[in-house]
Amino acid sequence: MPIVTIDVIKGVFTKEQKEEMIRRVSEIVAEIECRPDPKENLLPFVYCIVREAEWGNFATNGAPLTPEMLHAVKKGIVHLAIEQP
Repeated sequence: MPIVTIDVIKGVFTKEQKEEMIRRVSEIVAEIECRPDPKENLLPFVYCIVREAEWGNFATNGAPLTPEMLHAVKKGIVHLAIEQP
């Protein structure tokens, strides 16, 4: 019985997006683990937990991720380096 934990930043994903994430990740995990048998055999036993971190408790390259940085990434404006404070 696999247990999958997905960590996200609080408020970034809607309830519907989190439900889709849980469903799709669970299906992939069941498919991979159950091969060559049907994934439907294992799917009811795949546990998925979504944990939401507060802004300021989520960092990359040693610097806290900000809402502005996330919006820039979503729009395709990717920073190759993040300046340290």
